[in-house]
Amino acid sequence: MKKRFTLSLVALIASSFLFVVTTLAWWTLNTTGTINPFSGNLSGITYNFGGEFIAGSVIFPELELLQEDVSITNYSGDQDIYVRMKIEYTKIDITYDSQTLTYNPSTPVQKVFTDVQANEHLEVGFNSDFFYESDGYWYYDAILEDSISHTLITSLSYDGFKVSNEYADKEILVAITLEITYEQEGIWAPITTLAFRGFM
Repeated sequence: MKKRFTLSLVALIASSFLFVVTTLAWWTLNTTGTINPFSGNLSGITYNFGGEFIAGSVIFPELELLQEDVSITNYSGDQDIYVRMKIEYTKIDITYDSQTLTYNPSTPVQKVFTDVQANEHLEVGFNSDFFYESDGYWYYDAILEDSISHTLITSLSYDGFKVSNEYADKEILVAITLEITYEQEGIWAPITTLAFRGFM
């Protein structure tokens, strides 16, 4: 009886070990690990990402926030990929109080940059192949072919005609999130968020 129990225990441990090893092998083959923000490999997609915000933390209206254009290059061989991005930034509106006859700044909010320019305090210079969808993303209407660099954003700044003292000494956050996929209607995977944080 004791021998049968020992054999059952050994078989159970061996089965558990085999299950763990098989799971680990699957995970190793199907997971690429941590993605470097500027180059990496995501489930068979190999890419190089370029883009950099200016150094420093103090900004002002019309100041160009990009030191280097945002770009991406696909190095996945014959595997074509698609890219989309979301741009978010700190926005402060001014409201007029007719009772006190004063203008009051709103609480700063993080706003998604859309294609309705009248509502935006941020100016963005896009590649002309981008179009906006109601989900908050800008979609690149082109396939990223192998080894060709695609410039996505060429300029980024606060609009000097819409931004004034309401932003003074307020913390500003501008973020660009890039996502890629094999198929435009497929599952999108985030690859990086490029962020600038400072004061105006």
